[in-house]
Amino acid sequence: MPFNPRFDDMARDRNQVLYRHRPGQTFDHKGGYTAQVVQYGRDEEFEGPLLDREHLVGEAVRFVSRWRSAGRASAQGADRAPEFPQEGGLGNRQYEVVIPGKVFCRVWPRVVRCARVACGLVWTASDPRPGVDDWPPACPACGNKAGNRQLQFVFAHRCGEVAQMQPPRSCPRNHTTFKLDDRASRFRDFRWECMTCGFPYGVQWNCNNPSCSYSDKYMQPLLHSAGAAHVGQGFTLVNATSAEEARRAAAPTYTVAVLGRWLEEITEDEFRRLTDGLTTDVPPEVLSSIEVMEANGLHDAARALRARFMPVDVGVLKDQVRKALGLEPDSDAVRQIATQLHTFRRVLNLERVDIDRLEREARNPERLRLYNRYRGALVNAGFDPATSCLIGDLPVTYVAVGYSRTGFTPDEADLVPYRGRAGRGAAVSTLLYANPTQAEALLFQLDPERVHRWLVRNGLVTNAALMDAGGVRRWLLQLLGQGDGEVFHRDTRPAEGDPEGPVYELFGLLHSLAHQLLRALAVDSGYSETSLSEYLFPHDLAFALYPNGGAEFSLGALRTVIEQNLDAVVTRAKENDSCLYDPNCMLSSEGADLGCLLLPETACQHWNRNLSRWHLFGDPEGDRVGYWDPAL
Repeated sequence: MPFNPRFDDMARDRNQVLYRHRPGQTFDHKGGYTAQVVQYGRDEEFEGPLLDREHLVGEAVRFVSRWRSAGRASAQGADRAPEFPQEGGLGNRQYEVVIPGKVFCRVWPRVVRCARVACGLVWTASDPRPGVDDWPPACPACGNKAGNRQLQFVFAHRCGEVAQMQPPRSCPRNHTTFKLDDRASRFRDFRWECMTCGFPYGVQWNCNNPSCSYSDKYMQPLLHSAGAAHVGQGFTLVNATSAEEARRAAAPTYTVAVLGRWLEEITEDEFRRLTDGLTTDVPPEVLSSIEVMEANGLHDAARALRARFMPVDVGVLKDQVRKALGLEPDSDAVRQIATQLHTFRRVLNLERVDIDRLEREARNPERLRLYNRYRGALVNAGFDPATSCLIGDLPVTYVAVGYSRTGFTPDEADLVPYRGRAGRGAAVSTLLYANPTQAEALLFQLDPERVHRWLVRNGLVTNAALMDAGGVRRWLLQLLGQGDGEVFHRDTRPAEGDPEGPVYELFGLLHSLAHQLLRALAVDSGYSETSLSEYLFPHDLAFALYPNGGAEFSLGALRTVIEQNLDAVVTRAKENDSCLYDPNCMLSSEGADLGCLLLPETACQHWNRNLSRWHLFGDPEGDRVGYWDPAL
């Protein structure tokens, strides 16, 4: 069959392509051979959701920065993302966001083995000409065409280098024809064998990448389709950002406005005034009247007076934020918190179907009784019925940042960027591949009072500390604003006494709940676990479950769930406390392995980090109280 360099599977699903057919990645082509993706072509006719480039690039830069930081922690002075632009300055301008529309590939590896037992020659074939040359080619030694196959092995290195497993150039006697003895069960026992004199060679390869900084150049032999041969690295974000919202986010008063709105110190109209730049100095006499009203507890009257007669005084609002949260609104960490809070608020403003709406639109008394049961099921499971809902069009964007080889984390391998031209005639730049989609999603938010009790009962924080902070959510924001904002990306539990410890455990609870609900949803929605994904809003103790790009066509399946059996999904999650591998799983893995909480990479936003059934059901020794313990 003639080779075709264009792989037209983009119409099937862009998200699947971004997971399985990235530039540099090999795959089994439907033409019957192994191919490697060379590049993507831009989708010039894309008509989907708009993207805020600055927001995407900013998140990508933070992703790379976290990779570098974690790499330095494992090897002092090391740069585990050496080919990416440095953060800050002009670094952000060196990125281009591309929405892929076409996939171009090449035959690779081009190492072929003759199928004739009497021959068995292994050789490196030339690049086939598209639409002209057949692949695989005829054996150059015996002319055989039938059954010749590519070798399926590659060599990969931690720096990102990859090489095909090709035979030696010659043996000590200058013979140049070899066959492969791969009858052994272990790869290290494979041997190249000279077809003329029988001289054996070990099968190994060293990295020849001149920019490789590792002292160990040994390249790991892998099956081309092995997960470690090409590890796609990226992130998912909810991109509920219109052009108007992007303009607001650029306002200098954005952070204090978001926090003031979240604290309910200002109204929605005042928030818009602030982010539109409509601020002035407050007249002294009006300010005096407001201060008198607030001193006498007339907060609503003071707020109404401020909204009616003047724009918001930014200085006063900053003082209110400092007093309520103990945070400096101008810091970078607090700005990131504000961005996350505002994203969740915009999600809640999208078209949604909540319990109140279901009850109003119930078609008959039986349906009304069902929706009344929803509230009880959600409360019993520790979720807030007021914000549990279906979002009709959740704007989700997956961004492919780069890849690694032979390792999944910064302590194992380098992060390698996608480099190329975003368009014809454009300069070579660092490319970010994005897939913006809209999907229906089920949204769940934890009950802050239940979280309060869980934290206190497990000794993570005192009741007095939570009360002094003004509740769980304010306490959480105070801790996040004082840290580096990376606690949600930690691979290991903080040491005893680390101030990030309680936040890490709280994130583990949220993440474990999301996985448990996703597994239950897969049973009752018609979707498989691989077809669903999570999105966590940790600053608001909430998460969304939605069909990812690999989902089967099942329009309205999640709407059917919220209209007919949401209580069954929540109850199933709460009652499914066992694992196929118990008791070993609960004892040695804190109740998180492939038989329970661990999910496929397409489903988990956080690489299965920080999961434990101990968070949900308690530990075997009785020292930990689970979120679903009846005592709470």
